[in-house]
This record gives sequence, structure tokens and C-alpha cells, in this order.
Amino acid sequence: MDSVPTPSSTFGIELIRDYVLMDLLGTDYRHVIYWAGKRLAREFPVLSAEEAAPFFYEAGWGHLELKKQKGNSLSFVLTPPESTRLDRPSGYFQLEAGFLAEQFSRLHGCVAEGYAELNKTSVHILIEIDPKDPIERSL
Repeated sequence: MDSVPTPSSTFGIELIRDYVLMDLLGTDYRHVIYWAGKRLAREFPVLSAEEAAPFFYEAGWGHLELKKQKGNSLSFVLTPPESTRLDRPSGYFQLEAGFLAEQFSRLHGCVAEGYAELNKTSVHILIEIDPKDPIERSL
């Protein structure tokens, strides 16, 4: 029997993100996918900031690295898997930005927002934490 090639681990998610969700959501894609990332973070909470990078790797989102932390701002660089093209439309990586924003919101107990910008080789994700805007924690 001939061996069957193993598909890319990111191929399925890219099909859904690139074609199905973009077609269904149209101009609302960037906003909906951001809130979907926040929802994922509530379902898969990390216990510390250090757990975010391994989660990204396991999810097939790529290599996440904290580049700079200054005050209430954190700057990350995400290097997506090699199979992920970096000619994506604006807003494509908002799922990852929303996920990180919600994780830091939960870890710090206050509102956090995330912003993703794409460049030629990676994605820069900025997380802004607002300690003046606490969140209520449900028991």
C-alpha cells in the first residue's frame, strides 16, 4: 500500500479562516475574529504569561515571543508557521490578538486590548492593559 502524505497541521484552519469565515463575515471579519479569540481565551485560560507561547505553538498559531514590556504595554512578535502566507488582509491575526488580550485581562483583573499588525516576516501584537478599568470576576 502506498503511503499517504501527511497534510499540514495548519491547512484545515487556514481553509476555514481564509475562505469560510472571510466569506461569511465579510467586512465584520476582523471584529468577529477578535472576539472569537477572546472567547477561546476564556475556554483555554493560561495560568501565567509564560504559558501563552506554548499554547500558541500547540494551537498551530506559530512561535510567540515577548519582545518588550513597558508599563502597561506588552509587545509580542508572532512568527506564524511556514505554511502560513504573510500576504493576509488587514485584521487576519485578530484572533491571536484577542486571545492574548483576554488572557492578560484575566491575569491582571482589568481590561486589556490587543492589536495585530502584519509585516513581511512576522506579526506584531501589542497588548495594552488598563489598570484603571477593573473587571468583575465571577465565582
